[in-house]
Amino acid sequence: MVDLFFIIIIIVALGLLGGLLYLIYLPFKKHLQKSGKLTDKLSRRINWVFIIIPCVIGIILYSFKDYRTPSKDRLEKISDIKLPTDFKVLKDEYQDMWQDYCILYDIQLTNSSTTDLIQNIKQSKFYNSNSFHSGAWTEDDFILTDSTKAVWAKSTSGFDFTRQDGLTSYSIQIDTVTNTLKYNECAD
Repeated sequence: MVDLFFIIIIIVALGLLGGLLYLIYLPFKKHLQKSGKLTDKLSRRINWVFIIIPCVIGIILYSFKDYRTPSKDRLEKISDIKLPTDFKVLKDEYQDMWQDYCILYDIQLTNSSTTDLIQNIKQSKFYNSNSFHSGAWTEDDFILTDSTKAVWAKSTSGFDFTRQDGLTSYSIQIDTVTNTLKYNECAD
């Protein structure tokens, strides 16, 4: 959805730029037509250039820029935690299937950063100290805060998180033995 928004912004901006350049070109066009240096056929070709060039520039600009919010920022916002600064990114994939997408973000933590992360989890508004995740979430596990239903809970491997916003689901698994975090965001 964000990609579509930026595509529309780029198209509108380049359309306005092309239109402005065309307005600047019009007096020169009239002068060249009066002097006979510009034929109707050449004039039509130039008109098409003012349409095609901004489109090509837009496609080139869009292909070089990643307009997606970084996975780290998404993870922190969704789960109400702050990641420690000391970690190594193992995987950061964005799998796009038109309106559906998946983000897979895996990081390797150090022992001290895992300890810091556990403290951040315990301070999260979604942390449920009375819950233990062992395969299936129950309705009693979830914490409802600001009309958002999510949960951080201890699990057999460390800590797990889950949240559902409409058709988008979020899950995080932290393995405290291997010091790895796996973030998964998918939209249907």
